[in-house]
Amino acid sequence: MKTRVMAFLAALAVSAGILAGCAGTASEISSAVSTELQTTVVAIADAAAAGDAATALAELDQLQQQLDAALADGSVSSERGAAIQTRIDLVRADLQPEPVVEPAPETTTAPTTGTVDGGEENPDEGNSGPGNNNGNDKGNDKGNDKGNGNGKGGD
Repeated sequence: MKTRVMAFLAALAVSAGILAGCAGTASEISSAVSTELQTTVVAIADAAAAGDAATALAELDQLQQQLDAALADGSVSSERGAAIQTRIDLVRADLQPEPVVEPAPETTTAPTTGTVDGGEENPDEGNSGPGNNNGNDKGNDKGNDKGNGNGKGGD
């Protein structure tokens, strides 16, 4: 925030310098308008230095209105008006509050319950010994299939 305030004050100083430097050039800005704009720039700088961004923004809005009126009545040339507008835009960007970034919601994984697809019991879960659906059917079918497959005995 301190860096932003310093950048803001630097931008205001540049704006004030531009306004003051052009006061003598009748074709770019009238003396009366230059004085009026400078007064508003000082009010903006004072509010910003005090940490009152809301007041500084309100004063900046007033400066914008003054510039628009001066451009409309020819008190400020379009070239000088464009330069002042650029400074106003920079100052406004410095005064705007930084957007609040909401942290992304943490994703949690649901605990496994031993069911598969629609709540059916998972037959493989928790089975870890011989003959438990893992291809090791040692001793589970003893004597049931004797003779099958060789043409002798059985069914």
